[in-house]
Amino acid sequence: MTKCASKDRFGYLGTEAAALREHLDQASAAIARAAQSEGTEAATAAAEAARELLARAALLADEWVDKAKGAAQAVDAGQEGLADIVRRKPLAALGLATAAGFVLALLVRRK
Repeated sequence: MTKCASKDRFGYLGTEAAALREHLDQASAAIARAAQSEGTEAATAAAEAARELLARAALLADEWVDKAKGAAQAVDAGQEGLADIVRRKPLAALGLATAAGFVLALLVRRK
């Protein structure tokens, strides 16, 4: 499993994945202990299947963290781009915001 060294600036991404990995490791250890105490072929086969499932879940958790980081970076880039446009064309941004507010007010009043 890969470790997630960085967190997002709000601390949302790193904690859930780390907790999920910890739970997966605990479940894997419990399955291994159960397989050792039983000693039967069926228990060993079930433990192996569960380990494979846990490994796949850990990979999916890592992929989820990577996708969430990518989404957070895309949002940050979008915010920076929007802020840049507002700095370059403040009157156009103000006019657009006013028009959007007017349209939103019309939609809310129609209820």
